[in-house]
Amino acid sequence: MIKKLLILLLLCATSALHAANHLTFTAEADSSSFGIINKGSNNPNVQYSLDKGKLWMTLDTNTVVTLAKKGDKAMLKGMNPNGFSKEDSIYSRFVMTGRIAASGSVMSLIDGSGESLVIPREYCFYRLFEECVSLAQAPQLPAHTLRRGCYKEMFIECTSLTYAPKLPAQTLEKNCYAGMFKGCTSLTKAPKLPATTLARECYRSMFSGCIFLKHVPKLPATELSEECYEEMFYGCIDLKQAPKLSSTNLSKGCYSAMFSGCIYLKKAPQLPATTLARDCYKEMFYECDRLTEVPELPATILEESCYEAMFKGCSRLKKVPKLPATTLAKGCYAGMFSKCSSLTQAPELPVSQLADSCYAGMFSWCTRLTQAPQLPATTLEKGCYGDMFNGCTSLTQAPKLSATTLTDGCYARMFMDCERLTEVPELPATTLAEDCYRGMFNGCKSLAKAPILPATTLARECYRSMFGRCESLTEAPQLPATTLARECYRSMFGRCESLTEAPQLPATQLADNCYEGMFSGCTNLTQAPKLPALTLANGCYAGMFSRCTNLTQAPQLPATSLKYGCYEYMFSECTNLTQAPQLPATQLEKNCYACMFIGCTNLTQAPELPATQLAVWCYYCMFSNCPNLTQAPELLPATELANGCYAHMFSGCTSLKQAPRLPAIKMAIQCYKGMFMECTSLTQAPELPATKLADDCYDYMFHYCHSLAEIKVKFKTWSHDYYGNLYWLEGVSPTGTFICPAELSKGRKSSKIPEGWKVIEN
Repeated sequence: MIKKLLILLLLCATSALHAANHLTFTAEADSSSFGIINKGSNNPNVQYSLDKGKLWMTLDTNTVVTLAKKGDKAMLKGMNPNGFSKEDSIYSRFVMTGRIAASGSVMSLIDGSGESLVIPREYCFYRLFEECVSLAQAPQLPAHTLRRGCYKEMFIECTSLTYAPKLPAQTLEKNCYAGMFKGCTSLTKAPKLPATTLARECYRSMFSGCIFLKHVPKLPATELSEECYEEMFYGCIDLKQAPKLSSTNLSKGCYSAMFSGCIYLKKAPQLPATTLARDCYKEMFYECDRLTEVPELPATILEESCYEAMFKGCSRLKKVPKLPATTLAKGCYAGMFSKCSSLTQAPELPVSQLADSCYAGMFSWCTRLTQAPQLPATTLEKGCYGDMFNGCTSLTQAPKLSATTLTDGCYARMFMDCERLTEVPELPATTLAEDCYRGMFNGCKSLAKAPILPATTLARECYRSMFGRCESLTEAPQLPATTLARECYRSMFGRCESLTEAPQLPATQLADNCYEGMFSGCTNLTQAPKLPALTLANGCYAGMFSRCTNLTQAPQLPATSLKYGCYEYMFSECTNLTQAPQLPATQLEKNCYACMFIGCTNLTQAPELPATQLAVWCYYCMFSNCPNLTQAPELLPATELANGCYAHMFSGCTSLKQAPRLPAIKMAIQCYKGMFMECTSLTQAPELPATKLADDCYDYMFHYCHSLAEIKVKFKTWSHDYYGNLYWLEGVSPTGTFICPAELSKGRKSSKIPEGWKVIEN
């Protein structure tokens, strides 16, 4: 009896030993090793054995286990009934060197034996083998019921993993497989996925970046969940065939970017759903370069962004399906066929009532599209046609546009960079909306004639850059509005190099930046229009005629009260402008004249500047780099200066021989900085009567004025911060005379004065 009992106990012990299915690491190369890293406060119970389970030792963050020879094994177990990891910021992961094959059940880290099929908590095995490039084989994952994030990114960037483990689970939860094999570049075949009921983001990015993946599993689920397949095969460039997708019950983002970047995918699966969900097909086949044929799209009920960028970058796609929906949704077709450079024909778009951004960028950069579809819509929405044909370089004729009531951004950049476009539609609207025509024909290099623009009620940025870079445009349309809006004409004709005549600009009510850069780069414009406004606005004329290299006459500028940056860069680089207009203003604002005539190489005389109250940087670089300027204003009458007010005002005026009188006695930071820098013909410096200076007030003032022979100053204190290095005298005539008060010259080292200079006490 006792003998039988001993035999029974021995059998039970043997059975228990065989029942254990420990996670096991086997070396496939000499000198392999592994360890564990704990993130956050995670500290699971983990033990390892090198002698088949006879002796167990603790594995912690200070332990490195070496498998010296190929074939050496280590068994692992742990008692972690509440989960191995806790969340996506509190987790533990293995690290490895050499080459190691895992076997046995990962569940031995939970129950000590590997028998359990129940994952105890969320994120249980999150990133367990993260970046284990030495892992050649994955362990068993036998659980049938998963938890949120339990296998998320479990094998991320395990680049030596060639086979995926079986995944028998049929009960899924959010993120359970998300990114599980992401970046496993050696994986060629995906495991079966038997679940028919999905969870939110369950397969999201599961095989993303598996560049050699060729075989994908069936996807039997008919009830989808939000983002369930999002980016599932993203960047699987070797994938040639997609699985069947038979579901008609879609969810938000369910197929979003599912095959994005699968450049060898030749055929898209059928998509039978007739009722769509938000973002459901968004970027689904983005940059699938080999895709030549697309499935029918029978859906009649659309949702926001449902087809957005669906086939964007499919450069071999030549034919597109019919789009039967009669009711649109926000962004529904946005960018749908963008960069389909082989597409020659667009589908019909018979819808009369549009939605916000519904066609935005739909055919942008379809460079072979020669004919646009008819656009009968009379009811527009915000951004509805924005960028629709942007970059369609083969398009020669624009479709008729029937709407008379506009919306914000409705036509913005609609035909931008359509280089061959010669015929444009009528634009009858008299009341505009924000951005409505912004950049509409920008870059249409062949466009010679602009449409009539009868609008008298403008809106912010309504015409901004509308005809920018239209190199063939010879005549501008009339602009009858008398009350302007912010940035309404900004860069409207910028770089229209054939434009010879500007339209009349009757407006007397200006707005911020309303004319900014309006004719910038119009190199054949010879005469500027009249500018009758007496009340200005911030930046209203900024850069308006910059780089108009054939402009010979500037308009009158009668305003006496200026605004921030109102004339900034207004005539910059107008190289044929010989005379500046009178500038009677006495009330200045920050940057009002900044760089106004910079680079006007033929300007010979500067106008009088009567203002006695200056503003910060008001004359900054005003006549900088005007090498033919010989006459400056006789007097700059202000006695109290502002920060940077005269900085670089005449720098680079190499023909200027006489400087204006500078009676100012109250200095400001950098007020004269670089004012006459590199005025190499200047022979006499103005007297500088101030006795108390400000930081850097003379910095570089006469820097490299080679012909200057005398400088007379009255200041009584010498501060290293102001002029210790004497940059303002560097490059001045070495035989010049520095006339200064006695207090300044006493006890000073000669090295502080440029070599060869005479120092005379005032």
